[in-house]
Formats: sequence, C-alpha cells, structure tokens
Amino acid sequence: MSSRSIRARVGAALLRTGTELAIDQRELEERMAAATGRETAFSSAHGAVALARWVDSAVLWLAWRIHPRTFALTAERGTAPIG
Repeated sequence: MSSRSIRARVGAALLRTGTELAIDQRELEERMAAATGRETAFSSAHGAVALARWVDSAVLWLAWRIHPRTFALTAERGTAPIG
C-alpha cells in the first residue's frame, strides 16, 4: 500500500469524522440555545461545546493537511477544476 493511498484513506476518514462532529455540535448548540431558564445548569456544557468546536476545527485542519492534493493535479493537467 502506497503512502498516497494511506494518506487518502486517513484524510477521508478524518474529513468524514470532522463533518459528522460539526453537524452533531451544531444540533447540540441549537438545542442548548432553545433551553432557556436553566442557564446556570448549562454553563459547563457551553465550555464543553467550545472545546468540542476547537477539537473539530483541529480534526478538519489535520484532515485537509493529510489528504493528498488531488485538486492541484487536475488543474496542472489542463482540465477545468470542479466547482
């Protein structure tokens, strides 16, 4: 197995995980915002969500750094980039 193949698999897995975590985090933040009146009970939860946001950002950053640069290769071959 080549290092490019390993990078692609690890990068894709991290991107998938990071995206799922971001979606879950957004849903949790929306539910917490809807729960009014118990703000002191959720103060520690807000700190945990902030930490989760930082970790999610780090996972997504790492995934993009690990994932092979396939977009640049298509532009060098003379084909139009997607998107």
